Amino acid sequence: MSHLAIGDYVYQGVFLQQLAATYPHLQIDIWFDDCRDNTKTWHSGRNQILSQWLESEPNIGTLYPNPSSPKQRQQQLTQAQNAQYDIVFFIATQRSERFCKYARQIAGDNFAAGAYLLSPWQKLCNSAHIKALDASISIKESAQFDHISEFYQHHFGALIEMPQPAFAFQQLQVPQSYLAAVQSSQSTDNLVFINHLSTTHKRDWQLSQVLDCIRAMHHRQPNLQFIINAPTEMLPALESELQATDLEGIRVTTFSAKQHFFQLPAMISHAKIVISVETAIMHLAASLGVPAVALIREKAHHWRPLGPGEVLVGSKRVDSISAQTVADKALALLANA
Repeated sequence: MSHLAIGDYVYQGVFLQQLAATYPHLQIDIWFDDCRDNTKTWHSGRNQILSQWLESEPNIGTLYPNPSSPKQRQQQLTQAQNAQYDIVFFIATQRSERFCKYARQIAGDNFAAGAYLLSPWQKLCNSAHIKALDASISIKESAQFDHISEFYQHHFGALIEMPQPAFAFQQLQVPQSYLAAVQSSQSTDNLVFINHLSTTHKRDWQLSQVLDCIRAMHHRQPNLQFIINAPTEMLPALESELQATDLEGIRVTTFSAKQHFFQLPAMISHAKIVISVETAIMHLAASLGVPAVALIREKAHHWRPLGPGEVLVGSKRVDSISAQTVADKALALLANA
């Protein structure tokens, strides 16, 4: 059980793969409901994309995604209880008290354990749920680790007896059919993949900055073509804004993985370079070995990607990083690609 997003799974996935390799008799199912009271607008998109990736993993079985209502969550709890799991374990840095409660409910009389992050007051208020677990550890803040991969290494190691994974993050293999589909649908020569949107404004880059960056890069390398990524529900607004913008003959198109998760890494695989804010895109680029310019806030330094490229750090907001700075770094990376 974990409140997984795609970026989380880039780092947690290697431990689940190692778990399956160490104990091949296990059936591993995943609960990635993040246990929020209110459904977020991006939940359905995350459910679809993350589920499609997880379903492709040979070591993973049943999935319990973010529900659309409390009724659906209760249905998932009942489904999980009926599965009669021998072991239920979780790593939760948010809403940990609910993971403690649900893990115990799902496990029934079987083994339930977890790593939780709660304040002293929250521990006091939820002491019954914590004591009901068969084993538990109090999570160390991720900021105490230089990188999120070390955070997961520490806590998975505390929960599960198994060797450390060979890699710190997923090495993603895209099915050939998706790679071929990209090549047949458009030119991929000198492609720059840009992702400027996230799930919160503090992590977003402004579209005006994206366009200034594109113009600066085009001025020095006119042969580049650019593709701007957006969630499917935000794609019409992006396309409308681009149509109202004079791009002076620059080759700019838009993209969204509308049908399947693997459309996204397939497109990234064909890029010479990726420019991305703090989202899964920068971690997927690392998983694919594609150089990236990652735009992150100071407080998210432990979430920086570990792949080839450059990390640019803003202050409290990603849009404090200038378009010219990004263009200069991207062009320097392209020169060495």
